[in-house]
Amino acid sequence: MKANQKFVNRDEEAVSPVIAVILMVAITVVLAATVYVWVSGFGSQSSSAAKSVSLTSAAAISNDGHWKNYTIASATSGLKYSDFSMTLNGAALTATAASTNCADPVLSGASGVFTACRGTTALTLTGASASVVQAGDLITVYSGSGGASMSGASLRLLDSQANSVMATLTIG
Repeated sequence: MKANQKFVNRDEEAVSPVIAVILMVAITVVLAATVYVWVSGFGSQSSSAAKSVSLTSAAAISNDGHWKNYTIASATSGLKYSDFSMTLNGAALTATAASTNCADPVLSGASGVFTACRGTTALTLTGASASVVQAGDLITVYSGSGGASMSGASLRLLDSQANSVMATLTIG
């Protein structure tokens, strides 16, 4: 008897080919389902669509260097002023009502604010009754009379709900 034949047992039975195929198919289905569930979690992190707004410069920086007007060029349909916030060089700007004169909406004594007007009407910027953003709306950004000139400052519009940046502008 040869040495390699000592360990051969001729009475062993293997798994039937039908059972083997069923096991392989079951393992493949379980792995495919696991990979699908794992990968599908990496899709969209937010249930709401990304919002956008674009601004165009309406005029040069004011003579004193503390305020600037922008016109809304376009915005996501249904976007309200309460849906976003603004920062100037990283400091939050407070949404505030414009004075009764939208032609000169800067509030004396105010600091770090923005206002919005549609024609000669001041818009509501906060709360449930906030106005819907429309192309042509005038936004005034005011740094305050005590601060440095706004020239070169970074203005950011942030989506408050998705916590993402909608627009970044350098004032100049």
